[in-house]
Amino acid sequence: MYRTCAFCNSKLDGDGGPSGLGVGRRLAFDEWKSRLWVICPKCSRWNLAPLDDRLERIEALARAAREGRVAAATEQVALIRWQGYDFVRVGKPPRLEFATWRYGERLKARQREQLKFVVPLTVATVGLAVAVNVAAGGSVGVFVWNMPRMARWMYTGIVGRRAVGLVEPPICERCGSVMRLRAKHMAHARVVPDAKADLGLVLSCPSCHSDGAMLTGPEAQAALRQGLTYLALTRRRGRERAEDAARLVEGAGGPERLIRDVARRELTLRSIAPDRRLALEMAVDEQAEVAGLERQWREAEEIAEIADGLLSTTAELEAELRRLKERGPDSGQPSG
Repeated sequence: MYRTCAFCNSKLDGDGGPSGLGVGRRLAFDEWKSRLWVICPKCSRWNLAPLDDRLERIEALARAAREGRVAAATEQVALIRWQGYDFVRVGKPPRLEFATWRYGERLKARQREQLKFVVPLTVATVGLAVAVNVAAGGSVGVFVWNMPRMARWMYTGIVGRRAVGLVEPPICERCGSVMRLRAKHMAHARVVPDAKADLGLVLSCPSCHSDGAMLTGPEAQAALRQGLTYLALTRRRGRERAEDAARLVEGAGGPERLIRDVARRELTLRSIAPDRRLALEMAVDEQAEVAGLERQWREAEEIAEIADGLLSTTAELEAELRRLKERGPDSGQPSG
């Protein structure tokens, strides 16, 4: 197996896990067509494994995938997490438990990012305060006790002031002002149904506080994520639990149905319950990721059809492919 991406020449990370390829942390496979890819961590292109590296390795990946957890799925592609590896299973997946690993890790990452700001600021400020108060003969107990809370408040303010990443700022339909949006402004945005996209996001104008514009598609998803991240930091009590949010998504019937249910209610983001906000973020993220994976798979499949057609010349190889197809990866796999 090659060590660099065939498209961007970047190094392929990881050791391939159960595949035995020696490279790859995100691997895609199709049991039915006997296809195996290593996904480049830099350009996200799918690198087709050589034929002599595939057949038994795919079986090992399939066994590991059955022990993993599905993060998201369409009718053709399933994203599966297993022991720090990502598997993209092509074809109708078996019924597996809904993933909470991904968002558990995401929430931990948020906490680590916050601590990178809070801890150094707290230590530096307390050190300075102690020096000043010792020199003055005063007490710093109350100040030290409240400093971590003040540092978190400052960090929340920084996140809230981050600009929302839009191609162009929208113009308010009511007052005509340019809506220069920050993450904190998303607290007043409303998720609404949209006939052409999964969701629409009605924006409140920072100037006149009226409904000023609506975002759809990727821009709506990006703005929604920024708003939900900010609101998660403003929560004073309780902790976000990925397991609880995952149950809400599963109970709604999947990401699409949860998004539709939230949009139907047309609530502002800040008025949605915290656990439901996390479930909404989970649903939007996973829908976007699995849609992207399906697009990448279709492109990679076209290349694989050409490559395998050129290389599949030996009778022994053709016989092995026929054996795998006749057996099928799962009892529920279609026969053609």
